[in-house]
Amino acid sequence: MPHLSRLLLSAIPVLAIFGLLLLRGSGYEWMAELEPGLDPSAIETDGSRALVRNFLLGAALGTSALMAIAKRTRGAQILPLVWAVLATVAYIFSST
Repeated sequence: MPHLSRLLLSAIPVLAIFGLLLLRGSGYEWMAELEPGLDPSAIETDGSRALVRNFLLGAALGTSALMAIAKRTRGAQILPLVWAVLATVAYIFSST
């Protein structure tokens, strides 16, 4: 696999992991600090954030699988495994 395509395939899981980490928590948690009686969970459901998180996880895992399939040697399959594990950990971390 040429070096440029390998670099691009490695960039997709990295960007997806950063996206997962950015989607952590609720977008309305800061409102509870201003108005203590307001419940942030009553304002927003997790629907759109969950959809984007699932898409990012699928993109990271799919790209990692594609990288692992394209590389036939055993040593070259470690990097896609690392990306897949990091994406799964970021997904679990972002959903709490």
